[in-house]
Amino acid sequence: MEKLFLYGTLAHIPLLETVLGRNLEPGQIVDARLADHAVYWVQGAAYPFIEPRKGALAVGLLLSGLTADDRARLDFYEGGFDYDLRILQVNTDTGPDMAQVYFPTGSLPRGAPWDLQQWQAEWGDLTVLAAQEAMEYFGQITAGELARRFPAIRRRAASCLRGQADTRKPAIFSPHCRDDVSVEGSRMAYSNFYAMREFDIRFRQFSGEMSDVLDRASFIGFDVAIVLPYDPVLDCVLLVEQFRLGPFARGAKYPWVLEPVAGHIDLGETPEQAARRETVEEAGLALNQLIPIAQTYPSPGASSEYYHIYLGICDLAGQGGTNRGEVEENEDIHSHILSYEQLMQFVDSGEANILPLVFAANWLARNRDRLRSGA
Repeated sequence: MEKLFLYGTLAHIPLLETVLGRNLEPGQIVDARLADHAVYWVQGAAYPFIEPRKGALAVGLLLSGLTADDRARLDFYEGGFDYDLRILQVNTDTGPDMAQVYFPTGSLPRGAPWDLQQWQAEWGDLTVLAAQEAMEYFGQITAGELARRFPAIRRRAASCLRGQADTRKPAIFSPHCRDDVSVEGSRMAYSNFYAMREFDIRFRQFSGEMSDVLDRASFIGFDVAIVLPYDPVLDCVLLVEQFRLGPFARGAKYPWVLEPVAGHIDLGETPEQAARRETVEEAGLALNQLIPIAQTYPSPGASSEYYHIYLGICDLAGQGGTNRGEVEENEDIHSHILSYEQLMQFVDSGEANILPLVFAANWLARNRDRLRSGA
C-alpha cells in the first residue's frame, strides 16, 4: 500500500518534506476526506489524534507515490509518537481510494477539534526545526529511542527559534553578522538529554577574508530562566543548594553548590513564566515582582545555552531550610536564607562559584538602595 491519508501535523507540507528528506513531486498530494472519523487536539499537547465518530468528517491530504525509503522515514518519525497504520477508504475529488492512516496505539485525552491553521501559527516552525534534528537520527536509533529524546529535541528547537528572533544589534559592534558565516557541514556528535554538534565552518575575518574551514563543536543547550529571590524588607535573599554534575566532572571535592533558582524553559512558556514556575517548584515562593537583570550567553565559545536572569521580589519571612524538587526530574534541593551582608561576603570571598549568582548579586548591590526605598 503506497498511499497515506495525512490528517494532522504531516499535512503541513514543510514538515512532511522535512521528514521525507526531499521535495514532493507535482500531483503527489491531493485533498482528501475520511468519513465517520474526527480529528482532535490531544489535550495539553501540540499534536492531534484521529478516532472513529459516526457522521463526522476528517479533512486531510492523500499522499501517493511513496518509495520504500519514504515509508521507512515516515514510520520512524510517526512511530516515535506511538502510532500504527490502518487501511481505510478515503474520498478525493476524483472518487474513492484506499489509503493507510496513522492511528494512536492507546487512549489519548481529547481536546478541542483539530485546527491545522492554528497549529501552523503556534507550533509549525518549532516542529519543523525539531524534525530536522530528529531525522538526522534516521537509521541510527529506533523510533522508541527517538520518542524518548523528543522532549529535549523540541526544547533545543525552541531555544533556536528564540535565538533567530533576537535581531538586536548592540551599539558597539562589528559589521559582521550571520551572513558572514559559511557552514560547510554539520553533524550531531552526541545527543541524549543534552547534545553536542560539530561544525565544519568558515567565518569572515576582520581583514575581510574568509577563514579556513575549521572543525569546531558546540554544546547545544536550552534557554534557562534564573531567579535570585530577594526580600527588600528583610534585606535577604534565598539560595538553593544541590548536587551539580559540572563541578563533579571537573574534579571538585565539593560538588554541592549554592545558586539562584534556575530551570529550563518549557515548551509554550515565556522566560518570565518559567521563572515564576521554577521559583514555586524549587523554593515554594510566589513572586510579587519579576525584574529582568540580563539575557546572556554564559560561555559563547563553547555553548549555545542562554540565560534569562531575573531578580524576584518576594516575602522571605519564615522561608528557608526546606527540601524540595521535582521527583520525576530527580531533583533534591535545599533552600537557604542569606542576609545581604552574608551574600556579598560569599561573593567577595570567592566562595560563590556560580556565575549567575555573582552576576545577580552585583546587580543587586548596584540597585539595592532603590529597591529598599520602594519597599
